[in-house]
Parts: sequence; structure tokens; C-alpha cells
Amino acid sequence: MMERACVHIRGELGSLGHSVIQRLLRDELDIIVQEENHQYLNKLFSTELEFSKSNISSCQENPIVAGNRVLLLGFDNYTASYDDPQVGIGVDGVEVILVTPSNNMVEIDAGEVDSHFLIHDMIPSKSLQPWENQLLDAMIESLVEGKDFDITADIGWWVAEVDVADAISRLILSEHPNHLEVNIAGRRSWDAGQVFEELEMLYNRTIAGQSGDFTTKHLSSPSTPNIELVTVEQSKQNIRPDLKPLHESLVLADGDGWRPMTPIRTGLMHFLIGKMN
Repeated sequence: MMERACVHIRGELGSLGHSVIQRLLRDELDIIVQEENHQYLNKLFSTELEFSKSNISSCQENPIVAGNRVLLLGFDNYTASYDDPQVGIGVDGVEVILVTPSNNMVEIDAGEVDSHFLIHDMIPSKSLQPWENQLLDAMIESLVEGKDFDITADIGWWVAEVDVADAISRLILSEHPNHLEVNIAGRRSWDAGQVFEELEMLYNRTIAGQSGDFTTKHLSSPSTPNIELVTVEQSKQNIRPDLKPLHESLVLADGDGWRPMTPIRTGLMHFLIGKMN
């Protein structure tokens, strides 16, 4: 019988951390969080916990021991006052995975971790550091303020937060070691101008729905995203991150590779809801 997994989650959780925990609650494991997050997370996921075979407990009662897995999110807040002051999180026999956004200019010494997951062009459900997307933030700011948005030729390998969280959860529970560096990004690239048009349509519909001021323009908007794949020539200016290590690790984890399932419109809608709340 396989031993029950024990995963410590630390760092700058944000909405990505919450999405990872929500995904892990579908499995059967012990989720250990820092004391300051323990009560809040149990309240946040109280409904899921009623039906889950997993639990969320505090590192005060469950220190890091050999055989545990440690997931570090972001760039700070990795330690707890209950850690062994001599070793911190560096306990022998522990697998440590660091997850950071790829576009941050902070230099990272990943020598103390077993794997480093780099997140590219994620569409967050809440735009909080360090998981915010500055390009999407600029787009929504221009819409809210009614200003023109200076569309550049930027190409993004967009991926929804829920798909990123799913991949992280599957890899943290894998019985196989992960690659030293794993890139997580969308499989297809989208032009920034097309993404702005889609976000603009969603924003206008949302505002119209709140005010009741619908027009034929809102009702006749396309029901599917007006987004086209960019050509190979266009993509050359922004080479796709190497997704082979991610795909291989996921195949080893559960037999299924990297197949993000969330449409870009759904990801943008979740982002918009987070911004408007």
C-alpha cells in the first residue's frame, strides 16, 4: 500500500497557491501550511474539506520530516518559526520544488532545490504579486479608464491559472523525480492585440450586465474567441519555452502529458472577475 503523501506549501501563495490547494483536495494527502495561513485556508476551503479525503493542517503540529515534499511558491516567506533552526527546510530525504514566475528579474539560487518550475504568461485569477501579469493589468486599466491601449507586437504563450495549478499538483504527487528545470506555459501563442480585443469584449459585456444597458452590439458579439494562431514567422520573435521536460514528467506522473484544457476566454473571464472584485 502506497504511503499517504505529505506536502508542505509555503511562500507567497496568492491565487495560484489557493488553486494548487483546491486541486490537491481532490486527492488523498496531508497538506501542511504555515501557522498564519492555517485557519484562513481551512475556512476558505471548508466546503471542499467536507467531501475531501485530504486535510489542511499547521506546520506547528507537523514539522518537515524525511519523505515529505515541500512546495515553495514565489520569492519569500519559505520558513516557519517551528522549523529546526539548524537545517530550516533542508531536511535530508525531503523533495523541494520551487515555483516562480519566469519574467521576474530577481536572481535565484536554485542550488538548494530539487526542481525549479518557471511559470510563463499565466492568466491569474487574482492579480497579486508575484503572480500578476503586467500586460493584462495594463489592458484592464486602459479599459476601466476609457483610454486607448498601445498594442505592441508581443506574443504570449498564455495559460490559465487552473491549468498551471493542475500541472503543479500532479508533479508534486508524482512518484518519479522531476527535471531540474520545468517550464510551464501554453502550447500555442496568441497575439497581444487579439487578446486585448477578447478582454475588451468580456469587459464591455460585464459592464453592460451590471448596468442592464445591453445593446445589439453586446448580443451579437461572437460566442467564441476571435483569436487566431500566430504564424511560425511571427512566433520566432518569442520562442516558446521548452515544454518537453514538463510533458515527460507529467507522463511519468500519471500517464497523461501536458494538455491545458481551459480556453483562453475562460481564463480571461476569471482574471476579469478577480480584477473587478
